Amino acid sequence: MFRIYLLTLSVMAFTAHADYPTSFSNAKSKAEKTVYFDKHTTFYCDCDYVFDDIEDKDGDGNTHETMVYPENCGYKPRNPITKKGKENSRVSRIEWEHIVPAHVIGGHLDEWKNKRNYSQCEKSNGKFISGRDCAYKLNPAFKKGHDDMNNLTPAVGELNGDRSNFSFAVIQGEERAYGQCDFEIDFDKDVTEPPDSVKGNIARTYFHMIKTHAAQIPADELTMYLFWDKLDPVDEWECLRNKRIEQSQGLGNSFVEEACQNTN
Repeated sequence: MFRIYLLTLSVMAFTAHADYPTSFSNAKSKAEKTVYFDKHTTFYCDCDYVFDDIEDKDGDGNTHETMVYPENCGYKPRNPITKKGKENSRVSRIEWEHIVPAHVIGGHLDEWKNKRNYSQCEKSNGKFISGRDCAYKLNPAFKKGHDDMNNLTPAVGELNGDRSNFSFAVIQGEERAYGQCDFEIDFDKDVTEPPDSVKGNIARTYFHMIKTHAAQIPADELTMYLFWDKLDPVDEWECLRNKRIEQSQGLGNSFVEEACQNTN
């Protein structure tokens, strides 16, 4: 039955729970404390990291920042130095990646596309906040989708930035730009290809965001995710992660839950 729901892109409403994230900052904090507290490897590259750099490995005096250990996963930065000649700080920090980009969830909304039509999105200097911020401020459904922990995962900051809002795809013959990390980007076509080991996780996240938050994707992309769902079945961590998210925010991923039940 869940395939029927998916293919018809039906949107199922859910009851907001008291513990549902109240902001994106709150969603990230809850994810760290209630979901990933004992799972310190990045989503795409399996790099070890810590949420608090108590050893101050980078020597900047900040012991309350995330720190990625790229030597443990063979990660090599695509841009170790920024255009300003400084060390690329996003290489060594964790950022919370939206697996389904915010643009896919809310880019079609009028608040996003026509922010100047909304006085609430005008700043005191006469300029307007971004379309994304306007939609987040005015559209409760988008805010819920944006802050859904099912769609958040820790990633190397550089990868999060490079991926931007690109779609996932299969890239033929693309050379790896991040050392041993099997993550490829075609900047000409604005697409990325993740490792096979997480393609099913990505697919099931897309299914959830389509069903629950009205995310919109092309039919051929949906077909690819149906294949990825079969290619990479759920594993123990994905099932545990889903349980923790449901306990924490009151909303899990029904596609992951069903798949986990079928493996037991």
